[in-house]
Amino acid sequence: MGQSWSTQPAVSKHKVRQSLRKFIWQFRVILVGDSAVGKTSIALRLTEGMFRDHLQKTIGVDYYIHVLETTPTVRVKLQLWDTAGEKAHRTMTQSHLQTILGGLLVFDLTNRQSLDFITNWLDETSAALDQCQGIFILVGHKSDLSAERQISQEEAECIAADMGLRYIETSAKDDTNIQEVFLILASSIADLVKAEVTKVKGGITAINCSVFLKQ
Repeated sequence: MGQSWSTQPAVSKHKVRQSLRKFIWQFRVILVGDSAVGKTSIALRLTEGMFRDHLQKTIGVDYYIHVLETTPTVRVKLQLWDTAGEKAHRTMTQSHLQTILGGLLVFDLTNRQSLDFITNWLDETSAALDQCQGIFILVGHKSDLSAERQISQEEAECIAADMGLRYIETSAKDDTNIQEVFLILASSIADLVKAEVTKVKGGITAINCSVFLKQ
């Protein structure tokens, strides 16, 4: 898939391993959620390892890049689309969604209405999402604010199950499950892509959404 090497004895296993580690899957994923649920905080914690108490609202879409390793031989380059929560500032179209391989559906554990936002967003985008076999995870954010919770973990897990989604709780402030949720997302997308690739002779093709294998 994009690279070959000699199997002669002169090529060491070490060199083969180093060659394999050059492969990078590039996945485009989105962060969706109501305004002020913490999508940008999650993106900044992942990509810059930092947390800020006060951030400007996202207008349209902000973009971030993060590379992580899903297996010893495969790294994933995530293109993160941090989308605006306020309807007036949303620029995500049906055509944009068809280039997405998955993402995080983020709500605020201290704000019940933010969970309604996710349900409404899924209803509004169902037609586009049906054309894109994406992987989505429901994320309850701000788990550090336990005294202010309006939604229990048990209730959120039941809602996620009804949606057919996996559920994870995170906190950008204390760095809870930030790396983990993206690793799960990237690994799940990689498994989906690998399954599709096995159906294709001669390498990678366009698999419903934009997928690339790079060196």
